[in-house]
Amino acid sequence: MSKILSEIYGKNKMNLKYGFIVMIISLFAMSSFNTNVFAEELEKVTFIAVYKEQFEQPQSKYNSEYIIISGYVEDYARGDKIFVVIIHPDQSQNEIQTYATKNGEIYTLFDISDDSQIGVYQVILKYRDMELATISFEIIEK
Repeated sequence: MSKILSEIYGKNKMNLKYGFIVMIISLFAMSSFNTNVFAEELEKVTFIAVYKEQFEQPQSKYNSEYIIISGYVEDYARGDKIFVVIIHPDQSQNEIQTYATKNGEIYTLFDISDDSQIGVYQVILKYRDMELATISFEIIEK
């Protein structure tokens, strides 16, 4: 009986070893697959953004508000100028010249005040004379 048990235990021990090895290899293969998928998800693409879609027009000239415009420029060459064009509801434009970080990230401000136009503003990201991304926001009456 002990011989039979040791034989079964030995076989199970061997199966357990192989099962463990197969499991480790499977986990490694799955983790490297998931890492690649995760890395692909983290690839950045060019974009422009504002932190809200609507802003209330300030009531007083002393209460201006700054809108943070952020974004990312893919393949940015350090030191190149980037332009953020803001088209007002009456189609007049502001052009803000800025630079990106060495990683291509941009941050700039646009201020609104009590005399800012009510309506939808278009924001265009331009780099090397090309329009790369757009977004809009709205200023509403308080």
